[in-house]
Amino acid sequence: MKTRKPSRLAQVALAGLLAAVSFFGGNDFTSDVAIANPARLAAIKRVEGLHERKHRKQIQAMVGVNPASTPWCGAAAAYAVRKAGGKPPAGHNKAISWRNWGQAVSLKNARKGDIVLFRFKRGYHVAVYNGVAGKGSINACGGNMSNQFKCSNYRTSSVVAVRR
Repeated sequence: MKTRKPSRLAQVALAGLLAAVSFFGGNDFTSDVAIANPARLAAIKRVEGLHERKHRKQIQAMVGVNPASTPWCGAAAAYAVRKAGGKPPAGHNKAISWRNWGQAVSLKNARKGDIVLFRFKRGYHVAVYNGVAGKGSINACGGNMSNQFKCSNYRTSSVVAVRR
């Protein structure tokens, strides 16, 4: 079978597609904003209410750590990212490891499903952005929030990073 040379139009279209792929991070489609972000939030909302003591075995099977003895907000964020088809950062169990993951986004441009890193007196916390909750606060959903999967409001002043 003879192969034909692609038409000039097909060559231009392919060049444009390759340029777009390169611009949006090469051939790694794990950070697909249009699909992955809402799926991250949906993954957390599906398990909202599971408590680390009452549902320890189920949570441990999902996030890979014992929630009763380990801070697990980072593992919960990794669970959401994996459920959305993405790849969490190395060392994802520690909230601070999410600081440079993905692409930086300003809080005013945050979308539902973006990863939000918070800083508190006791350390860092990571969750999935769910929207604005009022003046000076946002709503985020994640794990290890009052020992369960939960959505809570946080002051915007505690936000360290928003990642997509």
